[in-house]
Amino acid sequence: MRTKTWSFLLATAIQVGAVLTMPSSSWAIDPAASVNAAGMIDFPTALNQTNDHSVAATIDVFDIGEPDLRIENFRYGYQWGDLQLLLDTHALTRPERDFDYTELRVKLRVLPLDELRTTLALGLLGRSTFEDERWARIDDRKASLFFALTNQAYLFGSLPMMTNLYLDNVFASLGVKMEVYQFIMAVLEMDYYHTMSWLEDRERGKIGIEIDGEQNFYFQVFYAHPNKHALIQIGTGF
Repeated sequence: MRTKTWSFLLATAIQVGAVLTMPSSSWAIDPAASVNAAGMIDFPTALNQTNDHSVAATIDVFDIGEPDLRIENFRYGYQWGDLQLLLDTHALTRPERDFDYTELRVKLRVLPLDELRTTLALGLLGRSTFEDERWARIDDRKASLFFALTNQAYLFGSLPMMTNLYLDNVFASLGVKMEVYQFIMAVLEMDYYHTMSWLEDRERGKIGIEIDGEQNFYFQVFYAHPNKHALIQIGTGF
């Protein structure tokens, strides 16, 4: 098994270990109160979003010198009770600029375990793209069930962090947020395409920081591998 696969399994083990950790106190800033509580970088958490409506855009920093900024993803979320509707429109940015595919998720928070600070959500998603490019864009997988398991805990007794495990019929993803200083979070997301075996790179990793601002605003800047480029995500809720 390759090193990256072992890394993903190790990160998953950290998630399980965090679930078994019983925190005795709260975060300096509770991540559940963040406007981005229902999302890591690309994938949703099991938590509800804090506002009825949320919007976010991910921008590919294609060339800082030009500058050349290209929108890679646009997201809209609507929360009704414990039910969240999430629409993502993805675009290709390198080398061409073109529509990639759209995802519509319906997510229900089904099992909040408050004593363990752990939440489970289940959902249904649909994917849509060009009819003649279904295999290349979405592996001809137009629908799927998915789940997310999110935990907030103190790793090793002192390190506050939020972990998120996400799985559908194309992606497996492990996300981590750690408080660095008050409103600043370190963010990490490791993804694995477990169906698209024809891809040259089936693993991808993203690492960066998230800044939670006032007025229901957040800002992420992160580096993506194997694409080897920087992206910016800006979101708000209302």
